[in-house]
Amino acid sequence: MTDTATPVVIPSGRYRKGAVWGWILGILVVLFGGYVAAQWFLSDRVPGGAVVAGVDIGGLNRADAIATVESKLGAQSRQPIAVHAGTAQTTLDPVGAGIRFDAAETVEQLTEFSLNPARLVTHLRGEYGEVPLAVEIDNARFQPAASRAAQALAQDPVDGTVVFTDGQAATTAARIGQTVSTDAIAEAVTQRWLHQEGVLEVEAVPVAPQITQAATDAAFTLARQIAGGPIRVEVDGQTFNLPASTMAEATSFRARAGELVPEFNTEKLTSAVLDLSHNLIREPADAYFEFVEGRPVIVAAQNGTTLDPQSVLNAVETAALSGSRVAAIELIEEPPELTTADLEALGINEVVSTFGTALTADRIRTGNLRRGAELLNGVLVKPGETFSLMDAINPINAANGFANAPVIVAGNLTDGMGGGLSQLATTAYNAGFFAGFEDVESRPHSLFINRYPAGREATLVTGSLDMKFRNNTPYGALIQSWISSSADGCFTRNQWGCIHVAIWSTPYFRVETQMSERTEVVQPETEERSGPQCNPQGAGQPGFVVSNSRQVFRLSDNEQVINETNRWRYRPTNRIVCVG
Repeated sequence: MTDTATPVVIPSGRYRKGAVWGWILGILVVLFGGYVAAQWFLSDRVPGGAVVAGVDIGGLNRADAIATVESKLGAQSRQPIAVHAGTAQTTLDPVGAGIRFDAAETVEQLTEFSLNPARLVTHLRGEYGEVPLAVEIDNARFQPAASRAAQALAQDPVDGTVVFTDGQAATTAARIGQTVSTDAIAEAVTQRWLHQEGVLEVEAVPVAPQITQAATDAAFTLARQIAGGPIRVEVDGQTFNLPASTMAEATSFRARAGELVPEFNTEKLTSAVLDLSHNLIREPADAYFEFVEGRPVIVAAQNGTTLDPQSVLNAVETAALSGSRVAAIELIEEPPELTTADLEALGINEVVSTFGTALTADRIRTGNLRRGAELLNGVLVKPGETFSLMDAINPINAANGFANAPVIVAGNLTDGMGGGLSQLATTAYNAGFFAGFEDVESRPHSLFINRYPAGREATLVTGSLDMKFRNNTPYGALIQSWISSSADGCFTRNQWGCIHVAIWSTPYFRVETQMSERTEVVQPETEERSGPQCNPQGAGQPGFVVSNSRQVFRLSDNEQVINETNRWRYRPTNRIVCVG
């Protein structure tokens, strides 16, 4: 029998490798299972060292951690939030603003199951650190509250200023403002509420002023230069100094395009130059008419001298800003309003009308007329202008040379200031009447006075009745008025003389006039009056109605330019007897 050996099978290299990998895989599975088990075991427990808004919840299970957070932060979360932005501060009511924290959600982020190895390491090391607080915001309540807080935290920027005080330049510093958005408040609340003790800092957006500190500093330097010393002024051979105090008083700074620009007060500078100079200004003298031997002669106009305020400003400003400190100012001539040529062109060549009325024996009354004639004499009425007798002789008072004399008031003769001036009005009215001028305002007396043409006369009452006519010719009208001792040229004649009014011009009109018969005659009666104002008088003129017609024709073409009829009723001058 033959012995047969049992063969020994030697594993191949592939078999050996597969076994090794099997063992490795088994070990990994065991390890992973242990890792997962560890993570699962720790998922209900807060990592060591975890702190929420200053509250230590490390190592606590989920329920205890939630309870701890709610217990420690609950009361604090209902307290007003002190909100700061820069130097501004306000408060925010978390309850009213719809702000609350969620303890469960805060803890959930620490205890939820996770395979992250860092989580296991954190648990093992116990150094988790600060945990963000889960904050919930009710926008419907939060936005109005946050808007109010944002307005309280906002600050307007302050522009820098430069002023002069007691002659010295002074500044107000520029200040940056700020705005705060509701989003910035929301971000601060969600990220830092209850994490910081005391206040909640909110990020603000700076707002630059229009006039920055750099612009203010530059203007301050310029202000010190402007008022750093006197300005020497040279004008018309005179030299004097504008004091530094005057420059300070006349200078102000205004904001313009981000800069403080100096502005100089033209009126103050010009006044200062005039005050410091001597006889620098001379008023111009208008040409005027003067009667010499009864004829008008033109007295020539004279130029005056003046300062152009703009030139003063330019010269002083240049001197102050350039540093030269010397202002050369030019004196300029000021022409008169009426030149000699102006008067020559008016055609004052000859008398075109004249009228005179007889004076009375009353010397005071005649004195009033004499003074009125002086004031009226030489009055010029330009083409198209309206002449007013009141304007020519006012004020009617003692200071202007008038006195009390008889006047007619309510049908009575009584003393009044300027008594008799209605005769001047009547005389001037008739001069204008026959010159063809347009009657603008006139009214006859209520009682007939036989020194005047019936219905063609005018009375004068201060503040009530005036006598006016308009020069409706292309030429000037120069009024001449005087008193003569003779009755020549008077409407009526007597031994006490006459007051005359003549109008010098160039003949332009032809005047025709008619006076009607006196109609509706009313004889005077006797009136009984009483009281201290009663003034007895004898029966005078009867009352009547009279009309005056006037036709005015232009000489150049004989065209009629005025056709008028004025009707007037005179009251009778009754006999007055004072009784009682």
